[in-house]
Amino acid sequence: MGELKLLRAFRKGAPKHPWLRVGPGSDCAVLEWKPGRDLVYKIDQVVEGTHFVLSGREAATPREIGWKAMAKACSDIAAAGAWPVAATVAVNLRKGTPERVAMELYRGITACCRKYRFALAGGDFATSPQGMSVVVSLVGECPKGKAWTRSGAKPGDYLFVTGPLGGSRAKKHLTFQPRLEAAREIRKRLGNGVHACIDITDGLSRDLHHLCAESRVGAVLFETLLPYSAAARRIARSGRSALDQALSDGEDFELLLAVAPSALAALRKRERLRLPIHVIGRVSRAGRGVIIQRASGGYQRLADIGYEHRT
Repeated sequence: MGELKLLRAFRKGAPKHPWLRVGPGSDCAVLEWKPGRDLVYKIDQVVEGTHFVLSGREAATPREIGWKAMAKACSDIAAAGAWPVAATVAVNLRKGTPERVAMELYRGITACCRKYRFALAGGDFATSPQGMSVVVSLVGECPKGKAWTRSGAKPGDYLFVTGPLGGSRAKKHLTFQPRLEAAREIRKRLGNGVHACIDITDGLSRDLHHLCAESRVGAVLFETLLPYSAAARRIARSGRSALDQALSDGEDFELLLAVAPSALAALRKRERLRLPIHVIGRVSRAGRGVIIQRASGGYQRLADIGYEHRT
């Protein structure tokens, strides 16, 4: 199938959204933006050999790659307390890639769009001698002036995560659900109680350091309160500890939130939320740095460890 024929096939099944006035088939998409809503924007990518591999024990399917590419961008939209509206996608495939691979990749991309009800507004397709990559540009919306950022955490805030951590390489990084629905529910329940948020992509330690640096605060984690995934516990029985995995592996795609103490009671009413909420620490003054209270009761400085985006 040639490029134009493949693009026509992609266009035929592209998910829609009520705000999309012009979609695939034109040089630019056109959105009608609603008054009283802010636009949030994200561009992200997945690259063969960095975010997925195509062979070996950890090989990803084309559908998983498409899902991850779109869900990864959605995770950042969730971290802003927003909801996606429309995406454009640029796909690069290695020359000679079978047509079925391209179509399965597309099905993964559109599955995420359909699940969370936003449009695939257009994109681009190319081939090269190099490996596969998918670049997603995603726009979302939230109440005006209410987007969550990394910079609002205050001393005394509680630190929460939206799910278990660690063991992401045991397929979770390919099949995770971006926490869009969780973010919407938290916004509904807490309103202005959320002071800062980040999604955990580089590991809990590194992303907590990011949040603290942007907010100019310190933090203390409590080892005994950290929630670990079943995969992390399984790996820990024969290798690295669940704590080490949670702190440094990354790609958990859970949300880390700094929440006002007054909101604690609302968050603890878990039966009213659609997912577990785990208290894992407190925000402190900047001068204290980022530390962890170990299970033994002692304190130690938390190293800034995690995924490194090398050049």
